[in-house]
Amino acid sequence: MIEADIRSRTADGDVFGGTYRLLTTLSDHHTDPADHLVRLYHERWEIEITYLALRHTLLKGRVLRSKDPVGLTQEMWALLTLYQALRSVMVTAVETMPGHDPDRAGFTVALEAARDTVVSLIGASAATGPTSYGLMGHIGARVLHALLPGRRMRLSTRIVKCGTSRYNIWNRDGRPRDSTPITSIKITVHPPALPSAHDPGRAPSGRWGLVCQILAANSNEAMHTRDIAQHLGLATAGRPLSSLTAQLCYWARNGRLIRTAPNTYKVTLPDVLTSPTGP
Repeated sequence: MIEADIRSRTADGDVFGGTYRLLTTLSDHHTDPADHLVRLYHERWEIEITYLALRHTLLKGRVLRSKDPVGLTQEMWALLTLYQALRSVMVTAVETMPGHDPDRAGFTVALEAARDTVVSLIGASAATGPTSYGLMGHIGARVLHALLPGRRMRLSTRIVKCGTSRYNIWNRDGRPRDSTPITSIKITVHPPALPSAHDPGRAPSGRWGLVCQILAANSNEAMHTRDIAQHLGLATAGRPLSSLTAQLCYWARNGRLIRTAPNTYKVTLPDVLTSPTGP
């Protein structure tokens, strides 16, 4: 477990951030330093780019054609093989230019170049001598000729698109509403403070903790959503009530609450509301 404070300073001088924990199986701090892993974590979201390339760039939004499991498996393997081959060529090409991030290679450019080699037989002959593309090939040369701009460091507000989202306060960290450039990022790694088995800090927190306290104060009798909202200081109608209703339904589906009647709940484990008194 890696715990780190991450603070981002924007161009206007504001600082945003917080404390984050990263769980990883890479335990050798010599080959995989903690601060490097923290800096790399955000790149895991680039898997969304892979989904976009497979669904929209390669398939152009079409569904798979096969109508049986064997055919679907064959199509998926074909798509993944083509995707992996193109990505390998892109990375190999960018590596010939030290100091350039492989993220600047355009997948659409590589795909169009690959189609040209099949349709027009461009780059199909084995060139020799100083004019040869070498490891890059025709696809790699096209990628290097149309590199994307470097990625800009910026942040903005996290937007909740769903009106019934369980996140009542969508901008609690005070981020700017518009995209703002980041001038520096400071990462401070420190040992995580793991709670003991009887640590009072393990008690429920946030809105879940408040709901538990309200139900406990009511002798864990089933309460209606409007009554819970009133105790939380929320409006008993409109969007705040809808958000709370969606959140309570989510907790009920995950077994944290028991729904005794429509919009009526009680907590499942009342013993977690108080800390153990034993040693």
